[in-house]
Amino acid sequence: MSTATDMDAGPAGTFPAALVELANRFGDQEAVVAPEGRITFAEFVRRCDELAGAFAAAGLQPGDRVGILLPNGLRWLVTMLGAQRAGLVAVPINTWYRSGELAHLLGTAGLRLVVTDAYVFGKDMLAELGAAGYPEVFAPGPRAEGYLGALIWPAAQTFPPAAVPGPAPAHTAAPDDIAMILYTSGSTALPKPVPLEHGKLLRNGRAMGERMHLRPGDRLWFAMPLFFGYGACNALPVALTHGVTLCIQEKVEGDKALEFIERERCTVSYGLATAVRALLDAPSFGSREISSLRTGPVGFNAEDKRLAIEGLGISEACAAYGLTESYGFVTMTDAHDPLEIKLHTQGTVLPTQRIRVVDAAGAVCPPGVTGEIEVRGCVIDGYLGSAEINAGTRSADGWFRTGDLGSIDADGRLAFGGRWKEMLKIKGINVAPLEIEGILSGHAGVDQVHVVGLATPEGDQEMACVVVPKTGWPADEAQLVHELTEYIRGRAASYKVPTRFVVMDARSVPQTHTGKVSKLKLREMLEAAR
Repeated sequence: MSTATDMDAGPAGTFPAALVELANRFGDQEAVVAPEGRITFAEFVRRCDELAGAFAAAGLQPGDRVGILLPNGLRWLVTMLGAQRAGLVAVPINTWYRSGELAHLLGTAGLRLVVTDAYVFGKDMLAELGAAGYPEVFAPGPRAEGYLGALIWPAAQTFPPAAVPGPAPAHTAAPDDIAMILYTSGSTALPKPVPLEHGKLLRNGRAMGERMHLRPGDRLWFAMPLFFGYGACNALPVALTHGVTLCIQEKVEGDKALEFIERERCTVSYGLATAVRALLDAPSFGSREISSLRTGPVGFNAEDKRLAIEGLGISEACAAYGLTESYGFVTMTDAHDPLEIKLHTQGTVLPTQRIRVVDAAGAVCPPGVTGEIEVRGCVIDGYLGSAEINAGTRSADGWFRTGDLGSIDADGRLAFGGRWKEMLKIKGINVAPLEIEGILSGHAGVDQVHVVGLATPEGDQEMACVVVPKTGWPADEAQLVHELTEYIRGRAASYKVPTRFVVMDARSVPQTHTGKVSKLKLREMLEAAR
């Protein structure tokens, strides 16, 4: 077993050290349940050490970057922690990327190696990498520099066949070293590389887990992509700092997920709103015993939160606000907060973070007044790359500008108001889509509601509202639209009433690869249908 950390020096400051600490405390307990099998904490450390030795034998040096192009599972986790054990930087890669997107990432990330499989979700990875300009396949033998190629790791193998075992290097990462680089999923621009340090990841992971009241032996269900922030810089450090078993599935599939949660007795749910709906809509929901679910993060709007808390029975769920650049969450409710606080706020700031809301001039807003959210604390110093990529991301006094809207009440609780760039200009007045969505989600016939703005020839915007009715709702489309128009008219100013309603089936609502509703694609669909 690795001894790269001093167990008497306080909480571990790096991912490998945290894993060693867990192995020393809970060696024979399950660390991971995944498609490739199950491993204990002690076995997890052994496999990471073995892969770290193979990386060193291949000539990789501390600070070099290794791409992870694999589905959720043991191979993904061992590659992440094995690279970090060797002092390397892990770069998770979106498995949905095609050659053009891979070319951008590999060209900007400076990867020396990509760990992948021959096929991922039916896609020929070597062909995609070749089309991206990186056709090399890894061959044994140390090389001090240059791209080493794609290291193929089949799911049936516990170790990549082409890798050469070697002793784990004595060097390991330091708390202020970069643990991983995540690429944000921008909707209108190329993804930005976000560098995340070991120490900040673990400090914020501890704080997040404490708000959820996690304890050793908890079992965390995760089926969203690990390569995004919700997995890599949120669920993973939370698990590593609380002795939690990671129960991993490759993707969200309602009936399979319910069976998995029941069988594994999962206690922590890490599913976004679309995952919650997938469970609730699954034919076997109601026949599966999932009462073991106790806590976990829930969505932004009140209806999504209610579905998780009351629909799935996650009574100690936590509302939260955060972003990849802030190492996970910035604010959270406590697991034991009253339901109304969870439904209508994103909680108070974590002890690792600072938050403020400012107006257009940069002045701090009074309690209850909406402005732009700015954060400090466990926050990145900047994106990797040129100064241009960081332009406008900091206030004059050094706070990170999130581009999100919100207000903080007199008790210090944040109410999220949506993205600044999603604000609509209706008859010259700013309107927040989240406000309208919150009102309409209270109608008994509404399952989902999504508000977007469509450009008008006059340079203004038309407010369009996509509605997914609840299954079995008796009103026809025209009647439902009439009801919704009158419903919001009685609860908001006239300029906040959408001028266009579109009733849509849930399966037709476009999603991003992370399982979120894509408002960009929704807008494009509605524009094309004009």
